[in-house]
Amino acid sequence: MSQKNKSPNTPLKVLVDTSIIVDVDRGKQDVIELCKQLTSTNNAYISTVSVSEILTGSYLRKDHEKAVKKAEKILGQFRWVDLNGAVTKLVAELNAYLIAKEQPIEYQDVAIAACALLENCDILLTENKEHFNRLPNLKNKVLTPKEFHQKNNNKSPPQQ
Repeated sequence: MSQKNKSPNTPLKVLVDTSIIVDVDRGKQDVIELCKQLTSTNNAYISTVSVSEILTGSYLRKDHEKAVKKAEKILGQFRWVDLNGAVTKLVAELNAYLIAKEQPIEYQDVAIAACALLENCDILLTENKEHFNRLPNLKNKVLTPKEFHQKNNNKSPPQQ
């Protein structure tokens, strides 16, 4: 079901990119509030690729025990999209497309995009639009938190 065909009471399926979780960790209040709103609908997703990226950063910190616990608490509020066989096949297709167009992006971003596409997410929320917009299947689905607020008239996502 496309976003245009959804009823006003149907929550959007939003896949959150790693950059958004980094903003949460940095204390960006507007992003924290947006993530709270999204997770309250149980339609907020995160790729296990992002989970791995965030936990790697947490383990590298001097206060890694505290950082990992904090990260796990934040990450646990999202529905995780696993990097499975279907995702890896789509990653290969998307990678080949980008390489052929001489516009490759990091593997992690391609995998996150594949997760969003296979989960049929309405929005991929990121601070890194440039990479994700290279993929035609994500056209008009890649938004920053600011754009998400504007597109949704500064309303929180509909509740279930």
